[in-house]
Amino acid sequence: MAIQKDYETPSTGAIASYHVAGMVTLDAFQKSTMVMVYSYLSADARTSGKAPMYTQQIQVSGLPGDGQSAFSYAEQQLIAAPGADDPTAVNLMRGTFVGGEIVT
Repeated sequence: MAIQKDYETPSTGAIASYHVAGMVTLDAFQKSTMVMVYSYLSADARTSGKAPMYTQQIQVSGLPGDGQSAFSYAEQQLIAAPGADDPTAVNLMRGTFVGGEIVT
């Protein structure tokens, strides 16, 4: 799974439109999930073995439920707007993929 959304990469200004949660770390103490997101020009760029254009780590609140994939949980949280009481909302990068679409 991946997230489809145009995103201007800070390092080059180029638009990446295909984003993959490549590494997910769960923090039971903080009840949060850290997601390493790899951004590619397109799905074809990733499929053909191109390197990501940009990588970033984004924290989201909560942990996956029983039986739920950590990657699936992370992607769903990344595209959903954080609530006003969500402590991760203060991080500017938290809203990067809000409104994106989950694609295969």
